[in-house]
Amino acid sequence: MIKFLRLSGIGFLLTGMFLIIAVSNVYAQVDTDSLLRRIDSLEAKVNRIQSRIGRPQPQNRTQTRSALESGKYGGFVVADFMNTKLTIGGFVQADFIYDFKQPGNTQAFVPSSIPINNASKGNIAFSPRQTRLTIGSESDTKLGKLKTILEFDLFNPDGSSVPRLRHAWGELGRWGAGQYWSAFMDIDVFPNTLDYEGPNAMVFVRQIQVRYTQPLSRKTTLAFSLENPGSDVKFPVDSGMSARTLFPDAVLQFRHTFTEGSHIQLAGLFHPITFDDRLQDSHTTIGWGANLTGVIEINPRIKDNFVYQVTYGQGIARYFNDLGGGGYDAVAKSQTALKSIPVFGVMGFYDHWWSDKLSTSLGYGFLQLDDQQWQPQTDFKSTQYGVINLLYYPSSFVKFGLEYLYGKHLIIDKQDGNNSRLQVSMMYKF
Repeated sequence: MIKFLRLSGIGFLLTGMFLIIAVSNVYAQVDTDSLLRRIDSLEAKVNRIQSRIGRPQPQNRTQTRSALESGKYGGFVVADFMNTKLTIGGFVQADFIYDFKQPGNTQAFVPSSIPINNASKGNIAFSPRQTRLTIGSESDTKLGKLKTILEFDLFNPDGSSVPRLRHAWGELGRWGAGQYWSAFMDIDVFPNTLDYEGPNAMVFVRQIQVRYTQPLSRKTTLAFSLENPGSDVKFPVDSGMSARTLFPDAVLQFRHTFTEGSHIQLAGLFHPITFDDRLQDSHTTIGWGANLTGVIEINPRIKDNFVYQVTYGQGIARYFNDLGGGGYDAVAKSQTALKSIPVFGVMGFYDHWWSDKLSTSLGYGFLQLDDQQWQPQTDFKSTQYGVINLLYYPSSFVKFGLEYLYGKHLIIDKQDGNNSRLQVSMMYKF
């Protein structure tokens, strides 16, 4: 009996141990399954984050100049959290320039800076100053899409490579404010050139402004902006006259898109020019202008296009690429009166794609002022700008190219200067 009890006790003990081991295995299996599910969940979250935070592959032909200037190619998404996406983009560019004659501006091709009767003295210049950094954001709000852009490059007017502010702009729904391209210009007509300056006759200026854009249809918009007040006038020495900023410029812009690659735009400008005379009395002369621009997609299959601009106005010289800062908005005809100077500009450029990796841009620009009797004979009369290039795109992030430029500068007394330039550039996007 005792022996039987002992054997039974041992059996119960072994049975209990087996039960404990079995239960432990069950709990262990449950913990393992739970852990695996957690790992799968974390892996799924990481994949979702990686899909939102990454470097998007740009489409072909996003290295064109108009795409770069308008920010269409985007950048590297560094954050995507709480309905806000933050991107960083830009490019590094090195320019290698040779001028056949005295150039005036050595790093940007500015025909109005070419010296009159310039000598055939060559000049070479290397520059990284087109390098650019862009920080942008997009957020979904109850009031609509919120977008911001902060952009810098190294192209300072004083010749230094200190970072310079290009854009500081914000949009909420239909409203925008900050420093951005003037509504009077059309950045999409910037031809695909390597030269930093671009065509002489192009309306090209960044302005501090407030803008409202009203859609008229799915393809048509009407925009109105109040932009940075000011004028560009050379007052006679010892005249006692001085510039004054009293009224903002006003722009009305109409734009219609035909296809993804074609549009037409018409913009009107109201530009008050205010000054104080010797007695500190204020006077205002009205400047005005009209700007017709557009892009015509010649062949949608290969994306060839033709860009054009025709501009006329009075007292609006500071809006042109080749005239800003020259003091040609108006001329003093007395100590109490200004005469606005008429200006006419026209340009046309054809962009041809030999393949996805090779393109050429060819075009011409002409800019002219209607000189006034109160101007000195050494003042600006007209400039011409011509360009042809061959650009190579080994990847969506890289562009190399060779470009030939020609410019001519004519003054009122019919004397002129001209220059030819060769430029090799290498650009790397990020």
